Amino acid sequence: MSALLPAAVLLPVITALACLALPRRAQPISGFLGGLASAAVNAAVVVAVTSHGVLEHHMAGWAPPLGIALRADGLAAAFVGLTGAVGFATLVFAASAEATTGRRTGFWPLAMLTWSGLMGIFLAADLFNAYVALEVLGLSAVGMVALGGRGAPRAALRYLIVAVVGSMLLLTAIGLVYAATSTLDMDLAGQRLTAEDGWLPLVLAATGMGLKTALVPMHAWLPPAHAGSPPAVSPLMSALVVKGSFYLILRLWLDVFPRNDAVALVLGVLGAVAVIWGGVLALAQRRLKRIVAYSTISQVGYLFLAFPLLNLPGHQPAMVSAVVAMALAHGLAKAAMFTAAGALMLGTGTDHVDGLVGAARSEGVLTAGMILSAVSLIGLPMSLGFTAKWQYLEVALQTGAWWIVLVLLTGTLLAAGYLLRPLAALIRDSDTHEEVGQAEIGPRPAAQRWVPLALGAMAVGAGLFTTDLTALTSIGWG
Repeated sequence: MSALLPAAVLLPVITALACLALPRRAQPISGFLGGLASAAVNAAVVVAVTSHGVLEHHMAGWAPPLGIALRADGLAAAFVGLTGAVGFATLVFAASAEATTGRRTGFWPLAMLTWSGLMGIFLAADLFNAYVALEVLGLSAVGMVALGGRGAPRAALRYLIVAVVGSMLLLTAIGLVYAATSTLDMDLAGQRLTAEDGWLPLVLAATGMGLKTALVPMHAWLPPAHAGSPPAVSPLMSALVVKGSFYLILRLWLDVFPRNDAVALVLGVLGAVAVIWGGVLALAQRRLKRIVAYSTISQVGYLFLAFPLLNLPGHQPAMVSAVVAMALAHGLAKAAMFTAAGALMLGTGTDHVDGLVGAARSEGVLTAGMILSAVSLIGLPMSLGFTAKWQYLEVALQTGAWWIVLVLLTGTLLAAGYLLRPLAALIRDSDTHEEVGQAEIGPRPAAQRWVPLALGAMAVGAGLFTTDLTALTSIGWG
């Protein structure tokens, strides 16, 4: 079973190399097949962890701290599953038409390297290999952003600077941890690191990963990078890439760094500001992709809002389950929303909300996918987004954290505001023949309709499996 772990990391790399060796027309086939195989391995990892508990693989037979170890517990398995679902769905969407991946070549190898980088982060058992995987992820993501049209090189350069600065902060933190503990193994470092030695590397790591995850006020790079990317890149960036850096700080928080209430409070307050400010910025947008991009800032805020609650004695298991549910809900729903927005833009030639009036007449399946995505992002009952927010509320009410309750309610109202506006435009009857809803756009590949619907359905339907998700996340991390 443990052999699944290196396979999960290496298979996407092999696929990326195969794509590079093939002509452009053959890359979608190679990438699709490699993505299918990688998704199957990811699913097998989740099943194996659920059935057999923690998986650990020692590369070349050398055990830590001398060798490299890959480890999958319940927390890692949840993010591995998210990557498999969103990654493969996005590749199906990308294979539907060349226009989804941008005019420049390179999407398929970069997408698979991004997949590999994510697997390296989620499965790393030592600090240095987590850093290497983060670098692979960051550079691949920068390359994908550069595939966009006008303004893409500038957005990619901006993102590259962010990625490098964030990585350097993390590398400095790792160096300080090694100096204090004489090990890079996460478990051993967590046992040896004291509060006195741990506060500075914690601050550096949290700042670096907050920058990479676009936590307010370090968020300015995200909207141009996400909204300006090709239709198949935006869902990977929003649903998965930002999860890599968030997962890493969450893992370090749980396994390596001693408890620090001050840092937890700062992260929580910044998360609260992000929820509200990101929602306000999303409300001000007039283009669908920019609405979805700015909403990512708000949704990322919910993830960091969990840190003050994670620090409360007796509530950590519940909050780990809650923050994982929130990350999965955001990943699935945001991938659905971005693929739908990209498909609408390809079909209509615009993503301006006023230009999409009445489009639901000819794009009913796409509209249904967007509605399901909005249900989860807003946090309406039965969805995974609702489950996550409910778990946050339970812990916040039990501990008297009323400010978090207020942030959750405000964020929900803002999400309803910025998501219902474009949905209302899609559904509303148009008054003139110039509106999109009255025009025949032409045939569309089936994948561009059904992928957003499938992802949206997963974002809502996963709310029915809350007990299973809680059981999964509790395996091995504590």
